[in-house]
Amino acid sequence: MPSKQKTLLFFAGFISSIGSFAVICTCLGTQQWVSSKIQFSGGNYGGQADVNLGLFFVSSKKTITTGVALDTQLISRQVFDLLKETNGVKITHIIVILFLVLGLACCFLGSVTTCLNSVSNPYITFLGSLGVYVWTSINAILTLLAMILFAVNIEVNNMPRNLAKAMDTSNDVYSTSKNAYGYSYWLLLFSIFLNLTTIGIIYYYQHIRYSKQKEQERPMETATKDSILF
Repeated sequence: MPSKQKTLLFFAGFISSIGSFAVICTCLGTQQWVSSKIQFSGGNYGGQADVNLGLFFVSSKKTITTGVALDTQLISRQVFDLLKETNGVKITHIIVILFLVLGLACCFLGSVTTCLNSVSNPYITFLGSLGVYVWTSINAILTLLAMILFAVNIEVNNMPRNLAKAMDTSNDVYSTSKNAYGYSYWLLLFSIFLNLTTIGIIYYYQHIRYSKQKEQERPMETATKDSILF
């Protein structure tokens, strides 16, 4: 059976690890990733398109600000129905989702490992602290990469503008856009923070364990030296 100290620390690591799992699930299940305001112009009018983008769904509503024309109703579509197969935007978007799903799997394995160590002392090294480090680190790296690639798709590849054009049946010309990232995106930072917390807790446990082992070895070393002197 593990010591009380190990049980408490690994259980704390389990809480932070399962918290990261829940956060990633929330990010995958919600669609508040980014909202964009895109300027457009037609023959004798101009306006703004409000685009709300998630990982799987996107909605757009055009509002006329200059000239004479009718405002359109809110249109909601699936993201993958609008992105072209050969478009690099779609490939990058698929990679973002894939990284999050893989990170979710690693987070689950890390949670199982911390829970196992809180109730037992595994004989296999990889099922101990090493396993927690590996799975948690991979999860944090994949989550960070997903955030970076998603931002690249938004800022560099102009994904909201491409989707707004794909949903528009008119010949309006879309120009500048202003993007604001929602809570579904920023929560991933909290997931990374929880991963680092898990690593910090396990490292703290190993540091305490190492210090105790050194303290237990000191009397034996002293006794050995005394026996040699006498």
